[in-house]
Amino acid sequence: MKTYNPIITDFDQRATVTAGDFSYECNIVRGQGTVTVTALSTNARGAVITYNGKSAAFSYLGMDYEIESSEIDSTNPAKAIYEAFEAVCSQPEKVSRTKDGFRYDGKTALGEFTLLQNDDDSYKSLFFKDTDIKIIFK
Repeated sequence: MKTYNPIITDFDQRATVTAGDFSYECNIVRGQGTVTVTALSTNARGAVITYNGKSAAFSYLGMDYEIESSEIDSTNPAKAIYEAFEAVCSQPEKVSRTKDGFRYDGKTALGEFTLLQNDDDSYKSLFFKDTDIKIIFK
């Protein structure tokens, strides 16, 4: 496999997260060692989850709480995205060139995934192959 050196950047992008028949709009921010997912639609609108690899902070309707990573399901979107980017950053050899950007393949506790990045360093999608979780970035 040919080696490519795309830039894994911090980002702030809107996305649609789909898990089975359920989907919602959100804003996803990766930066300063965390991933934050803010729900923008459904009854969860305004809910915020920030994951840092050790714990997750949840905030919704004025209620705030934090739980340890071991107590958070791998399907939690903030945890899933955080772990996918950690895997990508630790395995730069798992990247290939696509027509309009880069493809990263890796594995987390949630299973194998594919992350697509556009040529402008924004992200296109994140699919977890062993689940029905899909994230389409806008």
